Amino acid sequence: MSAPESAPREEGIDAAAARAAEVAARHADAVDREGQLPDQALQSLRAEGLLGLLVPRRFGGPELPLRDVVNVCRRLSEGCAATGLIFAMHQSQSAVAIAHAGDSDWHGGLLARMAAEQLLVASATTEGATSGGIRTSACFLDQQGDGLHLHKAGAVISYAPAADVFLVSARRAEDAAPSDQRLVAVLREQIALTPHTPWNPLGMRGARTDRYDLAVRCGAEQVYAEPFSVHMSQTMLPTSHLLLGAVWFGIAVAALGRARNFLRHRNRGGAPLNPIANLRLAEGETLLQQMHHSLAACMALYEHPGRATGTERLVAFNTLKVGASELVVRITDIALRICGIQGYMEPGDFYLSRHIRDAHSAAVMVNDDRILGSLSTVVLAGPLDRDL
Repeated sequence: MSAPESAPREEGIDAAAARAAEVAARHADAVDREGQLPDQALQSLRAEGLLGLLVPRRFGGPELPLRDVVNVCRRLSEGCAATGLIFAMHQSQSAVAIAHAGDSDWHGGLLARMAAEQLLVASATTEGATSGGIRTSACFLDQQGDGLHLHKAGAVISYAPAADVFLVSARRAEDAAPSDQRLVAVLREQIALTPHTPWNPLGMRGARTDRYDLAVRCGAEQVYAEPFSVHMSQTMLPTSHLLLGAVWFGIAVAALGRARNFLRHRNRGGAPLNPIANLRLAEGETLLQQMHHSLAACMALYEHPGRATGTERLVAFNTLKVGASELVVRITDIALRICGIQGYMEPGDFYLSRHIRDAHSAAVMVNDDRILGSLSTVVLAGPLDRDL
């Protein structure tokens, strides 16, 4: 695959993101209806050079700050949440690949390819044997004479048919403890994926999240040096929650935007003013402000980690995810109440079926109860009062 003709920074990331978002929005209904990958949107992301935004300049990328990438994610999600979700997951995995490449020639070469070829990176960190938990593994890295082998059963992977690179977690060795994990970057040609029965999900249908058995044969140099727990705490947790928060925010903005357009259309048509609907629109805006302020606060914390302790950062990023997943459902419900039957029925300019179904994915993608369970001991031990 050839490199994009121009980097997004040269002509303006906003213009490139706007073009990709327009393509994503144009095909969003078909992607949702047919449960297919947003191929046209992915092609546009590649053509615009938006998949390699985080790659450092020394590897040929634009090295944009995460804040810019989060804003692109929000914009994509307003038009097509499935496209935004794929973009968010890809960029979170890219952040891991960048932050933990170290001085490895192989991983440095991968980063150069990610920028030049606009490779799409997917995660394969879950496993059937661990019931979806990613902090332990049953499978292990097996060094044999012809390379490193890995067999993983029941991994839940999104957009696998479109991915060029997979970051796969496993135990360090056969005799390693379940929590003694490493991450390995695997190229498409080095992995064999055997799909289980395809899922027919309620929402985020275009992300094509399915369960797979996978068999890997690759080189030992493709394993990241640090434990997977380091990747999780330092990079994956904060970036994924910020990016996913932007997805939920984008859904909420789009849904409330349709509700506002409905009221404006109704008013222009000469219908009597509906003060209750106007009140609900204002209520929705207050909740949008809450989402925005939570995202902005956590972004500042990401950019200035010294302002908080490690525990405070852990709580902040996890509560961002849980809070945003609850707020997006409330906002899409408010939008439906404003639009009434026109929001309930398809097709039409004001229907909200896709937004509502996509919003409900937020609480079950990295299940909120699992996150709250891990936070419970931290909250029990820590103070509740804090200065601004």
